[in-house]
Amino acid sequence: MEPNALVECAYELMHVLKEELAERRTVQPAFILLHDRDCELLTFAPRLFASAEGKAAVARTFRNRALQTGAHGALVGLDSNCFIPDLASMREANPRLLRAAAAAGLDALIRSGFGRKSEGISVTLQTPAFHLLVQQLYTRGDNNIVFGVSQTLDSREVPLEAAGIFSIYGGQRVTRG
Repeated sequence: MEPNALVECAYELMHVLKEELAERRTVQPAFILLHDRDCELLTFAPRLFASAEGKAAVARTFRNRALQTGAHGALVGLDSNCFIPDLASMREANPRLLRAAAAAGLDALIRSGFGRKSEGISVTLQTPAFHLLVQQLYTRGDNNIVFGVSQTLDSREVPLEAAGIFSIYGGQRVTRG
């Protein structure tokens, strides 16, 4: 699958999740593997997302399936707290401090001054060659969802590596293409 087609899939997933959030005020987590001519949707019981062990099981299953099938890309779409990076602070930071904070998680990045968090939908596209992160921030009104800023980070333009529990192609160096 061509990189532009993979990116198009990520944006389409974001569109679908936004519509779902606006209609239902909730989003079902999406795990999709992208192959040459088709895609594979993996579904998991909602109760698995209620615990760290359950999330780890989902991540392991998703990662193993991606590697077993030789997927060209892996899409993850979630409604969660999004990290809004302060790119200037991150560029100026000691790389070891930044890596340590990233390894420690979202709260450590925020405490270190590398960004803030906000409620939002995040879609990550991971490939062996590049990673893409699309975030759609929103706030909940009395009877509606108000969408705010949308942000896209692409490892072909800025240093970015999928991190965290749902990292599929971890350990591979993702560089600008």
